[in-house]
Amino acid sequence: MNKNSKRTGLNYVAAFMMVLSTLSISCSSDNDPIIAPDENAERSYTIGAWSPDGSQYLAQTSSLTEGELSFVGNGLQANGSRYLWHKNHVYVMNLVLRQFIQYEMHPDGRLTQKGAIAVDGVVPNYFQSLNVVDDNTLLVLGSQEQGANGVAGWARIRVPEFSVEARGTLNVPYNATRPGVEFAVGRGFVDGNKFIMGGYYYDYQNKGYTASGVQAMVYDYPSMGNMRVISSNVTNAGIGYDYLSSLTSDEQGNHYFVASAGRFWTGLGGKSGVVRIKKGEERFDPDYFLDVTTPLGKQACLMGINYVGGGIAFGTVQYEEMMTSVRDRLGNVGQVVKLDLTRKQVSLMNTPLSPVSMVRSPLVINGKYYTAITPTNGAAAIYEFDPAGDADSGKPGLQLQTGTTVNLIAPHPAR
Repeated sequence: MNKNSKRTGLNYVAAFMMVLSTLSISCSSDNDPIIAPDENAERSYTIGAWSPDGSQYLAQTSSLTEGELSFVGNGLQANGSRYLWHKNHVYVMNLVLRQFIQYEMHPDGRLTQKGAIAVDGVVPNYFQSLNVVDDNTLLVLGSQEQGANGVAGWARIRVPEFSVEARGTLNVPYNATRPGVEFAVGRGFVDGNKFIMGGYYYDYQNKGYTASGVQAMVYDYPSMGNMRVISSNVTNAGIGYDYLSSLTSDEQGNHYFVASAGRFWTGLGGKSGVVRIKKGEERFDPDYFLDVTTPLGKQACLMGINYVGGGIAFGTVQYEEMMTSVRDRLGNVGQVVKLDLTRKQVSLMNTPLSPVSMVRSPLVINGKYYTAITPTNGAAAIYEFDPAGDADSGKPGLQLQTGTTVNLIAPHPAR
């Protein structure tokens, strides 16, 4: 299977203050959907999904905890491979149209297209890594699948005006003695005058992932020059996978990357977990690694993470013991986990096994975590998780069609 199929194969409210995420009005720059609590606000939600027949839509619902929602011919058709929401807008990288499209979410539940940026000539290939820098700035990255030779592209987009205000190239790791190994850009965050980015290595000659420790790239911001590499030897893994919810931050502004060490996801088959970069620092915390694989067994590979608060996050693992290839992640091999980032503990949630597409863009709102659990042969729904609950506290809510792949859950402004 080629790299492109690996990266795109997952067939797949009034302006309250948002905190602790790149989708907030704070200085944090992770791509986490977290909204300040407002239990009584009424709002609609936009859900981006691939329907069972393969068509792709953005559709609206008035509740995540009850009712039913079908995506067959419902909503706006949107062939997305990358999804992001920030404040009152949804952004979709449409590979068919070769456009990065901006949609506005209205309090009455409507979703309307506001603008589109043709990606050709802005960065190589397409917008692969979508990052929120602040209220008014997105930073997007793209590189060739093969033959990039250590160069990727970047562009700063001003929002909500949705215009490219600067663009250029940046260096990424490249070893001319191993030309078959390419570095793929991942998610990142801005901290002061630097941009710190994850990513992973793929070996085209041997048709598999490769990793040596854990690495992140650091650049001067906003120039995106002066690349330096920071590393850790806690495991061998890629970090911050570009289209998954693989980067989060806590109340103190510390940043947590998912380190996926599975041989079927950016690693060599070792221990997956969470690494930390403290606020203001340019290194991995040498005293921090949350090992997820060892306590869970079954070669559990952590795929996503969303911080909820009070040291608690939720995420998803795929059990590589149940897999024989990367494509098997489209089967029922994933499960939700609760992560205590402070105590460095992991707890398995007793939820149905499901494809791991649930980790693309889950939602944190009102102190709870929402994600889609969509078994290939069973009842599919949006589930609600309370960080104070036990392993059985996951509640199925909005019902979906079996076979639906949910890629985005985004809240509209309150009515």
